[in-house]
Amino acid sequence: MRYHSKISILVIALVLSCTYCARNARVENLGIFGESRKESVLGQDGCTPIPVNGIMMWTFGDTIIGSWKGELTSGSTFEETAVMKGMISNSLAFTEVPGDATIKKLRFVFNKKEGAVVPFIETTKAEDPRLWRLWAIDGIKIDATIYVYYMIVFVDKSIRPRKGELPIRVMGVGLAEWQMPQGWKPGSPVRFRRIATIFREGEPVFGDSVIRIGDYLYLSGHGPSRDGTVPAYISRVRVSAIRNRNSYEFLDSEGGWSRQLARATPIAADVMGEPSLVYNDHLKQYVFLYCSTDGSIKSILFPDFKHALNKKARVVYTPPALPHIKSREYLFYYSGKEIFQTEKALYAIYINPAIYQPILLRIPYSILLDK
Repeated sequence: MRYHSKISILVIALVLSCTYCARNARVENLGIFGESRKESVLGQDGCTPIPVNGIMMWTFGDTIIGSWKGELTSGSTFEETAVMKGMISNSLAFTEVPGDATIKKLRFVFNKKEGAVVPFIETTKAEDPRLWRLWAIDGIKIDATIYVYYMIVFVDKSIRPRKGELPIRVMGVGLAEWQMPQGWKPGSPVRFRRIATIFREGEPVFGDSVIRIGDYLYLSGHGPSRDGTVPAYISRVRVSAIRNRNSYEFLDSEGGWSRQLARATPIAADVMGEPSLVYNDHLKQYVFLYCSTDGSIKSILFPDFKHALNKKARVVYTPPALPHIKSREYLFYYSGKEIFQTEKALYAIYINPAIYQPILLRIPYSILLDK
């Protein structure tokens, strides 16, 4: 009896201890993600990981080139720390696959030409790079080919935007590909070519995140904004039909898949920038993570797509208030997304516009599951 009593007491103590730990778990703000990036660039957004051949490929959107004049910290501003000399609309880098112990120590090897970071998805001779921006988002490796989706953005100077907005038009979503040579190593040449325009102006930006489940690719996408909301959707396409716009299907209000984009139903309506959709092997659920229009980082968990629209978003983290910058009065956080998962936690980033850097979060699984 004494032995069983001791076992019971031990079990109760362990349960109480685990419950206490779960209740006291918190999201950790680990500061600027990828400190080694500052050796090559001043600032970037996007920051999307694509696993390829045992390493991680990272795509970025607008990338600022120049020189440093002060110390870069998560509490500084771009004006205090850097002197901008130019901006390219996308860039590419490679690292080892991150883990709990290495996530803060990754060495980024950028795609360069003659020592300078260059776009890996290039504009044509007819596209003035000052007006046409090709913002790389997510992609996937299929056999020996790596595909990357990218936003096609036009700076339309005839537009008179409202305060806090930019005079830009999202003209659609393109697809680029690269046949990765056998034995390729970071630092060797990368040659992506544009192969198709999948979505058009006025349609959601699908390709913010891409995952493969069986014979299908599942994509998250956001926008365009309507009536003060910014919706996000989920689509799918057979792996073999990635280039074919007519083969894409969209999650509808009944939890089924429709070829009619008009039937697509938002999973969330307050998305700022690119969200992520990832299947979590440890939780055995899909995790949809995004930055809300109010600046908070939110999550939606669901076991299958049929029930995705029945789940509500929960706030998992609220970033600190942004500094007031006179020359840039309208700042807002954007692009909250998962970048990696381990047995212990989910790692995510969001973009801090004051320094134009991704900020790294460590999110314990108990935070996502806590009710």
